[in-house]
Amino acid sequence: MLTDHESDQVLELVYATAEVLGQEIRPGAAVLIADDLSGYPFGEIRRALARCRAELHGKLTLAAIIDRLPSANAHLLPNEAWALALRSTDEQDTVVWTAEIARAFGVARPVLAGGDKVGARMAFLAAYEREVETAKAEGRQPGWQASLGHDPQRREIVLNEAVTAGKLPAPNVAHLLPPPEKPLTEAGKRQRKQVVSQLRDLINQPGDDKARARREAREQEEARRRELLEQAGAPLAAMGGR
Repeated sequence: MLTDHESDQVLELVYATAEVLGQEIRPGAAVLIADDLSGYPFGEIRRALARCRAELHGKLTLAAIIDRLPSANAHLLPNEAWALALRSTDEQDTVVWTAEIARAFGVARPVLAGGDKVGARMAFLAAYEREVETAKAEGRQPGWQASLGHDPQRREIVLNEAVTAGKLPAPNVAHLLPPPEKPLTEAGKRQRKQVVSQLRDLINQPGDDKARARREAREQEEARRRELLEQAGAPLAAMGGR
């Protein structure tokens, strides 16, 4: 909400902008516009009115100002919202969406479950547009919330992306994420080194007794075969000598 001083400044800016555009605005209309803008950040209002002065060629309207307010247009576009809503059908996936998207998808879900994806999309778009229009009329910003999936790795990625994008406050999702890894103490490092050494020994050591017995049997069989070949070759050598 604007402070009293900021509200007075907005009213003055509305009068000045209308005058620059060659419009004579009545005090009652100017007060109403300023009052309807009071739920938005002052900096955004000032920049939006500056854009109106630079871009408009007709009368100043509340709709023209709101169209240039980032906060008033923070809701996803309908097709973007539909694509996001579809991800919620995968129970493994975590989705960060708004209450408007969730409610609109609640309307479309039964149609989608019946196998009519086109009809579900149409139902969603109509419901979502109504939800967004209501939110804008009430001056409500998108309220992002998480719908958690079963896959912990995908959950961590999606929640971290939402925090980075400013959609979810980090403290609100901290309990949903795995705890950060603590640095190993010297004792922990020694223990890890010992485990690695043991694993290396297991990998490099000979096989079990059965495998060793099979290997020894093959070696004995090979030795016996060579011995027989040598014995068979001795008479042939003697005959060649005669």
